[in-house]
Amino acid sequence: MVRIVLRVLIVLSIVVAQKSNIERININTMQNGVTINIVSDIKIQRSQITGWYNPSTSWSYITIYNTVGNTDTLNKSDLDEGITDLEIIQLDESLQIGIRTISSIEGFEFYHGSDFIMTASLRYPIDQTLAFIDKKEVDKKTKWSVAKRILSEYNTIFTVISAIVLMNVIIN
Repeated sequence: MVRIVLRVLIVLSIVVAQKSNIERININTMQNGVTINIVSDIKIQRSQITGWYNPSTSWSYITIYNTVGNTDTLNKSDLDEGITDLEIIQLDESLQIGIRTISSIEGFEFYHGSDFIMTASLRYPIDQTLAFIDKKEVDKKTKWSVAKRILSEYNTIFTVISAIVLMNVIIN
């Protein structure tokens, strides 16, 4: 009986201690921050991952404990606009993802996209996000006002051309 219990404990310790292997990371920049999808061979537990931002260097770090990955492959991941550098470092007990951004990072959130995808959401400060949205609205209004001005300036020409085309259709 003792042998059976010991064998079960050994098997469980091997299974529980199994390291995740990060297969790839996908980085997407949006108006409110950066989303990083971390794809692994087994599910990464929320307790395995942490993140922080260093404002003096503009680097954000995500550390995933009990995880390995091919740093050569992962360091070649595509970088979206707003990301200036990426550095993947394999440490003894963890894998660290370093991302340097143009904009500062205000907060981190981690959640599962699926069993094998851990999503890290790095949020920009809210005032920066609101400024971007305001600028986008101003640009939209400016484009619309330019289009209206062009239409009003050339309204007479469009009317004359339309009348000529209509007369040609009627005559022929």
